[in-house]
Amino acid sequence: MPPHPSPYSQLNSICYSASDSNYHEHFEKYLYDQTFEEVWNTYVTIDPAKAWAGKMIHFNQLYSRSTGEEVFPGQEYNGGMGVGQVIILNLHVFNGAIKLTVGHEVMEVDKDKRLIRICYLENSKSEGSQFITFKTLPDGKTEVSHKTFYRSGSWFRDKIIYPYFHTKAINEFHGNVRNAIPTRA
Repeated sequence: MPPHPSPYSQLNSICYSASDSNYHEHFEKYLYDQTFEEVWNTYVTIDPAKAWAGKMIHFNQLYSRSTGEEVFPGQEYNGGMGVGQVIILNLHVFNGAIKLTVGHEVMEVDKDKRLIRICYLENSKSEGSQFITFKTLPDGKTEVSHKTFYRSGSWFRDKIIYPYFHTKAINEFHGNVRNAIPTRA
């Protein structure tokens, strides 16, 4: 454990519960020309500063609950996505007029299930879970589905604001992963 533990080490994740019907659902799908192996490997090894880099989303910090490691923008990242990683992002909405910090925790990375599950960190505006699933199509391409169950306690935020900005954020994320997948010569 580092001498000065991360302030994020004390925060808990607030995950979606299937037995609670008070969540909203958001769904997007992405198609990749590459195989499952190529797509999966990129998702779980991409540098978070590259994955979370766009007009709206910006990587702020990664903290690992298991090792105490902290990674900041500009630092080399050689790890891989793992359970217990807390990812802190800065969101710039309305062209940067509003800046928000949100936190996620990686709860599951399971290649056999073809699943990455991420939960929201407490003190974020929303709570819930994101499920990124991978499917091999008959033509050898890969379909990635991103299903989110979320709630914030505000009807306006959940029905009007969240779907629009969540779509923008995950489109930037999945687009960055797409650009990082090695192309065949």
